[in-house]
Amino acid sequence: MTPRGPRAKVLLRGLLKLLAIVVVAGGVGFALGTGLSALSEDKTPTAPDAETATAEPPATGSTATAAELPVATPTTTTPAAPTTTTPDASASPLAEVSVSVLDARLFTDGTPSGRRDQRARLTVRLRAENAGGRRAILPPPILRVGSVRIPADAPAGTETPDEPLPAGTQRTMTLRFSLSGEATPKLVRDRRARLLIAGQSVAMRVKVRSS
Repeated sequence: MTPRGPRAKVLLRGLLKLLAIVVVAGGVGFALGTGLSALSEDKTPTAPDAETATAEPPATGSTATAAELPVATPTTTTPAAPTTTTPDASASPLAEVSVSVLDARLFTDGTPSGRRDQRARLTVRLRAENAGGRRAILPPPILRVGSVRIPADAPAGTETPDEPLPAGTQRTMTLRFSLSGEATPKLVRDRRARLLIAGQSVAMRVKVRSS
């Protein structure tokens, strides 16, 4: 048998060799792994940078294509149509007629029956002027005393409003009204009334006379 001392040395020497082999093998393996990793990183394609991938705008001095050039739209100016003013055929000729009251007199009836029925007569002289270009026919005039409306008596003579009033002329005419009831004392008291004629409401002062 091998003595204990030499045998221990042999075992120790074998362990040292085995340890050296393991260390060497580990270092070689680490070096190989590092090299392979570096090679794999070099071969992996890298994604393009977002900033570099963006298309650069064309240079200032480059020539733009026809599709890039703005298209000028031709503008056409339509000449304004000449405006013409035509007279309104639907306008009433009465719009050009003016009426002015020259005199208005009220004559009360002093007879017993006249006082009982409060009868009176009103005579109105007026002037109508047609400043328009068409003749005008005046509608029947109306006397208004408060809320009472009284039509004119039947015309007499030639100075009446029922005759057409030619264009550019004027006429003096006389109107007569027969009153009774509440209209008479009201007109005697107020001494004013309104004449509805030619589409107008003409205010007038009335003079009161006893018959």
